[in-house]
Amino acid sequence: MIARLGIVGRLALILLAALIVVQMATTALYFFRRDQLLDSGLRSPLADQVAAVAELMDDADAEGRAKVLRAVNAPGLLVQVVDDPAEVLARGRSMPVVEDLIKDYLGTEGLGRVVAVRLIDGAAANPDRPRWFGRLVDSRIIAVIGLADHRYLVVEPNGDLMPRVFGLQPGFFAGIVGFLVGLLALLGFSREARPLRHLAKAVESFGAKPEVDPVKENGAREVRVLIRAFNDMQGRLVALMRNRAFILGALAHDLRTYLTRLRLRAEFLADDEDRQRWIRTLDDMHALVEDSLTFARASFGADPQARSDLAAIVTHQVEERAAMGAAITADLAPGALFVRGGAAALTRAIANVIDNALKYGGSADLTLRREGTAARLEIADRGPGIPLEARANLGEPFQRLEVSRNRDADDGAGLGLAIATQVVTSLGGRISFGDRPGGGACVTLHLVLADRV
Repeated sequence: MIARLGIVGRLALILLAALIVVQMATTALYFFRRDQLLDSGLRSPLADQVAAVAELMDDADAEGRAKVLRAVNAPGLLVQVVDDPAEVLARGRSMPVVEDLIKDYLGTEGLGRVVAVRLIDGAAANPDRPRWFGRLVDSRIIAVIGLADHRYLVVEPNGDLMPRVFGLQPGFFAGIVGFLVGLLALLGFSREARPLRHLAKAVESFGAKPEVDPVKENGAREVRVLIRAFNDMQGRLVALMRNRAFILGALAHDLRTYLTRLRLRAEFLADDEDRQRWIRTLDDMHALVEDSLTFARASFGADPQARSDLAAIVTHQVEERAAMGAAITADLAPGALFVRGGAAALTRAIANVIDNALKYGGSADLTLRREGTAARLEIADRGPGIPLEARANLGEPFQRLEVSRNRDADDGAGLGLAIATQVVTSLGGRISFGDRPGGGACVTLHLVLADRV
């Protein structure tokens, strides 16, 4: 789980953990210090104080009650004895949790007593303030306890509400503010990490679509330097690849001219056996030149903005080979299936895989289905299959299987599957090599659906 988090997520976890530890330590220290001073345990200060005053008032005579009132009354606490608490009880709303705490602290002496706690909403008293702020800052509590002489003790604390009721120190609220500050810090972290996310996305897309797409230079100085270096690098790489395609194209053009001249001369050889051997060799050289040129163009020839009907392309390829007597079948989903990419590039990629299956497996069985956001095209044969150790390099140029395939067939230059892999990956798809159930090889092409782009 943590391994999948990005830099912002990791910073968020670190910050959150630090705030939680600080908050817990501060709270524990407060309660420890308070317990040392008051030996009150984890008791609510207000409920404990109200219960204790009520017990003192019950045990004291008239003179003693006056002394108790003089002792407990202070700027932060107003305590009085009244005959009728109806006016007090008519205000605010009940706080049953605090009432139950007072009864628990009174124990058996609380049985049958009137115990009522009212929360007076401070929002109404200060309409100029936001309602939530008034409730948090200006709200008051009034507690009413029945005494043994059928009179009523009224306790009204002043000051902060939460420390009075729950014993939470002011530092607790500082911690809450710290959490809010932490959230703002996370927003800052996210903003600073945004250029890195854009850079990572550009690096990923550059591998599938080698075109110059500069990333905007934002963020810290080091991040801007990194982005500038990447922009320069992708410019140099694209120029290098274009130069490679240009050089290969020029070489192929000139070589085709010389190969054509040599073939014409070979046609005039008197010996039939020599003539056929020379023509076959020249045809192989011509095929090598064409495959090399196609591979060089594949890096730039696959247009990810175009869309093509994959079902129509597959149908056409199957019909062409079936007309020439090839052992080929197709199981296609009904209707059109549009994928991302130009028809020419897709046709070349699919044709290469089909021809490879026919050449090495003697047959080709195609299955085309929609699978989520992709089209899945399987091309299977009944040949000897592909060894596990050879599958990883099948998409590389000039890679040919030397074992377990058709030894009698001409292996070619080893560019057919490399061209197919280049086209498919440049369109955001992927190609995989596996086994066919019952024996044989299965090449699977996953292509992005055009209507999901």
